[in-house]
Amino acid sequence: MMLSRQTIETLSDLIENRLAMMIIGDQDDLREKVTLQRALVELRGDGSDMPAGVLSEFANIPRRGRRRKISGMLSA
Repeated sequence: MMLSRQTIETLSDLIENRLAMMIIGDQDDLREKVTLQRALVELRGDGSDMPAGVLSEFANIPRRGRRRKISGMLSA
């Protein structure tokens, strides 16, 4: 499915606004944050305009499988 540049920019803005307002309180909030950040990377294509730290920060978080303890990830 092809999206126009304007649609991609609008969706990116909505995701960025949601991420800016998020307060991580539990594992579900953290999962939503990670999902939104991955969606933002996917919307922007190859991630070339994303800071390197954002991509590497989520490289070790598994997409599914056994749940990991999130105490170390809550500081992000």
